[in-house]
Amino acid sequence: MAIEDIFKALEEQADAEVNHILHIATVQSDAVEHEARDEAERITGAKIEAADHAVRTKATKAVNAARLQVKRDLAEVRDHAVDAVFAQAKERLAAMRGTAEYERVFGALAKEALVGIDSECEVQVAPADAELAKKVIADLGIAGTVVPTLDTIGGVIISAHGGRVVRRNTFESRMLKARSVAGAQVAEVLHS
Repeated sequence: MAIEDIFKALEEQADAEVNHILHIATVQSDAVEHEARDEAERITGAKIEAADHAVRTKATKAVNAARLQVKRDLAEVRDHAVDAVFAQAKERLAAMRGTAEYERVFGALAKEALVGIDSECEVQVAPADAELAKKVIADLGIAGTVVPTLDTIGGVIISAHGGRVVRRNTFESRMLKARSVAGAQVAEVLHS
């Protein structure tokens, strides 16, 4: 075989080996590229998922904060409305003093507070109600001392048995009880 044939055979063998190496390199390159794309998709998906979770968390917090603020605002409006109604009621009740209607209501409050009192008692009233209180306890046949030192718009506080039994039956005590019930009822209506 001539040297040209040997070179040609070597050249063909070298070309075959280069083609084989190029083929292997292309296959490996494709595999690396495919793996890189998969990894990029995985990383991108994870980042999107993390961002989505962060956005959802922030949105949930914002919605919850807004709901809480609405509840606070609603409670404030409710409290102001109830306060205004009770302030008006207090003014009207205070204006009743000296009327026949007030005497009737005062008598009912005193009678209710004195139920079951069978011993000497102390009847605390506003100075303006001292004479009315004396008349009411005399009409009820109760042995009691009228003490005109109470700061109230109307009603009585009864103390008996050395102060062990105390009954408050004033407009203010009644309004305080009614206010807590009214506040709860208004809240219930607003939540419906």
